[in-house]
Amino acid sequence: MFMLKMPVTGSSINEIKAELTQTLPDVKSSHRCEAVARGLGYRTYAALLEATRRSPTESATVHASHFITYLAAHGFEVAPLPFYKATARVALRGVSEKVPRLTTWGVGIGRPTRKSDGSFPTWQERRADFDSGRSDLLSDYAIKPFLLSLALLGRVKPTKTIRQYSNSYWLKHIAENYECTFPHGARLGPQYVPNGIFIAAAVHAGFEIKTHMDDFGYESLNVTFNMSKPSLLELEYEIRPESGRSQDRRRLEQRRAMKAKNIWLGLGMT
Repeated sequence: MFMLKMPVTGSSINEIKAELTQTLPDVKSSHRCEAVARGLGYRTYAALLEATRRSPTESATVHASHFITYLAAHGFEVAPLPFYKATARVALRGVSEKVPRLTTWGVGIGRPTRKSDGSFPTWQERRADFDSGRSDLLSDYAIKPFLLSLALLGRVKPTKTIRQYSNSYWLKHIAENYECTFPHGARLGPQYVPNGIFIAAAVHAGFEIKTHMDDFGYESLNVTFNMSKPSLLELEYEIRPESGRSQDRRRLEQRRAMKAKNIWLGLGMT
């Protein structure tokens, strides 16, 4: 299960309300507002508004169950996904502002590559690609991969320092193979996870990132994190049993088991 948090500010609440107006048009406006408050852990919408004025750094944990329960009590049966989408988009916007070079591909858009006609893209074309990658961070396309990544990251132990092995491109493959559901049982993963969306989820979850340059002096798409290697390897072994690392581990365990068996048999014969 993922943990999604968001800032409690006037702009974030207005953004959620505006999206829910589009996705839940049949729900009365007053009920939508009160349901949003419940979904963010407040007793009333008035209390939520007071929180937006009280502290610019206050945050709330998203509980869609409270959102849909309130609406059900007032005659509106809705799915939790619209609330998750609206709140996740706010969270993604916060990450986007915190990491201004982040795109769906990773940090930046990578080293320029030749086009089909053999020429390299112009700076205007690369700028358009960058802007497109930035825009996609806040699209519907990003929501479920972001939540799936958060669910996986909830099982990763942080470390005090950033570790070189914790490459985002490796870890996003673990995330996209993770079988899990929303808190209400609907399927969330496995599904494709873009590198940049995984990075966004890690930043949102509180992990630190380190950017890198490639061998040609270009900004690398991939980053590294302050994540525990044993916890990452355990997750890969569980989630990607056929990966190269997992197969190497399985062979090592088999050799150790065989060695232990041979020692036991040898002792038994003496």
